[in-house]
Amino acid sequence: MKPSFILALCILPLFLQADDSWKLPLEEKEILLEQNNVERHNILGLYPSQVDVPLDGGPVDYSTLGTCNIAHAVCWSANYLAGASYRYSFLKRSGAPADVVEKARARADEIFEGIYRCQLVTGVRGLQARGYALGHGESYEERGIEPFNDSWQQGAGEYSGLRWRGDPSHHNYSDVTAGLGHYYDLAAEGPQKDRCREAIDALVGYWVDNDCKVVHIDGKKFTPILGFHDGKTLNTRIMMAIAGARTALHATGNAKYQEMYERLVGQFGVRGLKHFTTEKDFDDAEHVFCHLENLFRIETDPELLAAYRVVLDGLWANHKNDAQTLFTYIYLSLTPDAPDGDKALKEGLYSLQTWPTDMIFQPTMSSLNPELTPPYPVYAAAWDNEYIWKGNLLRPDGWLSRIVAGVAVPREDPLVIYAFDSLGDLYQSRDGAATAAGWRSIDAGLPSPVRAVAAGPGVRMIYVACDDGFYASLTGGYRWQRLEVPERGGKPVSVRIVPGEKNALYAVREKSVYQTLFNRDRNFGKKWEEVMEAPHAPETALRFKADAGGVLKSDDGGNTWTLKADGLRIPRAMTVFALENTDWVFAGTPGGLYLSKDSGEHWEDGHLVLQFVKNVRRDLGGAAFIDAYWRGRYYGFISDETAKTPMP
Repeated sequence: MKPSFILALCILPLFLQADDSWKLPLEEKEILLEQNNVERHNILGLYPSQVDVPLDGGPVDYSTLGTCNIAHAVCWSANYLAGASYRYSFLKRSGAPADVVEKARARADEIFEGIYRCQLVTGVRGLQARGYALGHGESYEERGIEPFNDSWQQGAGEYSGLRWRGDPSHHNYSDVTAGLGHYYDLAAEGPQKDRCREAIDALVGYWVDNDCKVVHIDGKKFTPILGFHDGKTLNTRIMMAIAGARTALHATGNAKYQEMYERLVGQFGVRGLKHFTTEKDFDDAEHVFCHLENLFRIETDPELLAAYRVVLDGLWANHKNDAQTLFTYIYLSLTPDAPDGDKALKEGLYSLQTWPTDMIFQPTMSSLNPELTPPYPVYAAAWDNEYIWKGNLLRPDGWLSRIVAGVAVPREDPLVIYAFDSLGDLYQSRDGAATAAGWRSIDAGLPSPVRAVAAGPGVRMIYVACDDGFYASLTGGYRWQRLEVPERGGKPVSVRIVPGEKNALYAVREKSVYQTLFNRDRNFGKKWEEVMEAPHAPETALRFKADAGGVLKSDDGGNTWTLKADGLRIPRAMTVFALENTDWVFAGTPGGLYLSKDSGEHWEDGHLVLQFVKNVRRDLGGAAFIDAYWRGRYYGFISDETAKTPMP
């Protein structure tokens, strides 16, 4: 009986909640993720694994103004291409409807063209970009804090409308060569096979012709394709190069690849290999596993196949207990009688069954739902690079990376609020935190992260302790000036303003405290005197402290505590601030800032959701799922019945 298939155009129930959709059958989950990738993760066929999703549900911005993950786009596109190639091959041999098979072939071709364009865009045959964005001018990375120098270039010739990311890595070349190898054998047909052959020839030929170096666009810098080695010991990087040369030989028949293949095999003692040990590394392991899959398909030399078996077993020894589905399916397809194979298959299947379908980073996540209990809807073990590189999306501690770490309010106007987060970004509200629009970032003039803040007495007067020193602004953060605090005493720790007849500003270092007196802008931080300590805030009987269930309040000086969580959308506080300049109490939570105007009895949204300010809502595609799922179908590890069965 022929297996049945669900058309990719099927409309799945939209009423499924994010917390429940991960329980869907694998077949339906694959459709959801593929649809998401086509709609959100698609730059002319290229797959950026991370994209920013507009809050209004509008289209993703693939231009240089957007923030797609271009730096790793060609690598992830290669993984995606492999999965798409296995999908096409499986559907074709299984007797799927002709339109389903044709759609799968067209999708694989589209992904291939996106990858190949990473070569063509540079204007140098075989020089491959990491990825590209639409348009001209500075990309989001170029506008960021990291200096990328000449890594970004405008496309050549007909590709002048694309801006591409250079500085290619060894892994860029390795991943793409493996992906193209799978596509060449499993999915490329007719003219596409010729184009794939040319893409492989150009890519591998580029480093073979340059003595195992990938020369960058400037003609000066280069990436060693063999990585670091002692000239004789086989390692994962050498294996990637060996597989690359063999793949190019398979596709082209060119003698230079035969020569490079034999050279590397001989130099690093592949023939007669008895042992292969390496550190546990998901990144390198993924590359070599995928290359070995190609090598076992195309190599005919029994001695070399025996050596590659040693490499395969060495990698498996490191990763057999990780429930890494892709590794499991590749290894067991080549080693059907492996000990504990049944256990590995069950764990690999569970990893796919628990894969989340809602991959959007947002302040309110299912991991913050107090009703959610283990096992969480993602396997506990690391799953390939979409989790290793980019974090476990549903980790039980939720979003703890950006929490309000400090608050200050000037005496002149308690509706002006200054706050900074745990990453050192500084914000100002001018409407008492009543609206999100009232908040703005004011740290553009500061050279390092903020670690403490003080405000007043004037409404536009603000002082901060940063990693590299102390700064002040008399313009509400529009302009900053460095304070000439003596540098003795270690790193800046805190800053405090004590209003009075003569306003006193205290700059606190690790081992010293300095004071300056000033009257508005006269003698503004010019003369400093070392003192014993900064005065503490006035003690009150009313105290607050953060708690996993909300905010704890004490009316008797800390002898007894009462939980106060009324109005907290996320019942978890990480920080709490009761300031001497206002009766309001502020709480920092994984969902942003909250405030209470009645001493903690009731809480309301402070509209400073830090993930929305500088971490735009971000979506991770499901290429890793698709890559593993279709290998599972192709090798028979996932039956038609298993694919249709909901999560037990």
